[in-house]
Formats: sequence, C-alpha cells, structure tokens
Amino acid sequence: MNHEQNVHEPLVERALVGLDLAAENHIANCEPCQVEREKMEDALRQFGAANREYAMRPESFWHQQALRIEAARRKSETRSRLTATLVPAVIVLLVAAFAVLDHAPHRPPVATAKPAVQVDPDHELLVGVERTIQADTPLALEPATLMVDERDSSVPLSSTPERKEIRSNAN
Repeated sequence: MNHEQNVHEPLVERALVGLDLAAENHIANCEPCQVEREKMEDALRQFGAANREYAMRPESFWHQQALRIEAARRKSETRSRLTATLVPAVIVLLVAAFAVLDHAPHRPPVATAKPAVQVDPDHELLVGVERTIQADTPLALEPATLMVDERDSSVPLSSTPERKEIRSNAN
C-alpha cells in the first residue's frame, strides 16, 4: 500500500458520493476522516464558487469572447481559402517544372569505356533482304556470276555473239 495515500480518503469519498451508512458511521467516530471530509467539502465549495464566478462575468467579457472567436474563425477561413488556392497552384508549377526538366536535353555522363553497341536482329534481317533484292543475282548464284564476269572482262563482248544472248537472257 502506498504510504502517501490517505487510508481514510476512500471512505470519505464513498460517504460524499453515495449515502453509505457504514462510511458515515466511521467518519462520525474517526477524527482523520472528519478532517479529510472537511478538506473535500472545502475543495468542492471552492470549485462551485469559481464556476459561479466564471458564469457571472459581465456582459462585456462575453461580448469580447464572441469577438475573439469570430476573429479566429475568419482567420482560419482566410487560411483555408489561401491554402485551397495555393496548393493546386504549387502542384501545377511542380508538374510543369518536372515536365520541362524531363524534356531538357540530357548530357551523357562522361564514361571512360565505349558504350556497348546494341544489334537489332530484325534490322539486320531487313538490311540483308534489301541487299538481296537490289542484287541482280541470287546469293547462291553469285560465284557463278563472278566467273562469268571474269570471262566477260577477258573476252570482248563484240567478238562473241553467243555471250550477248546469254547476258540478255540472264537479265
């Protein structure tokens, strides 16, 4: 049990709050309980008197109180309107700033090693198809074409009429 706690305080509280006859009988015969009861009754009287004093303030006090409350309410409304106006504006500015910074040219970081070249297999395939289409002969017949071209360059075309026919049929 706490040494600072008064043993008689719970009895006095029970007697003041409710009509406990056992507590009343004890208080009537116990000097410390009577002192404690008087302290509590005195505290309750002071509390009641302070509340009556606060309630009986002059009308000017209540008028000033109402004015202070109204001024605080207006100030709060002004802040609310200002916040409601500024917050969206700041958000729009931030979004615009990020958009501008995102579209600004980026400087590549200084690197000591060369960046790896990415090869797109689809692009390579398309380039190969384009080269084949632009070539006069199919890829499988290119060695034969090279041999024919070598022969043609060594023998003049005008001397052999058969070669002209072969050439015209190839095209």
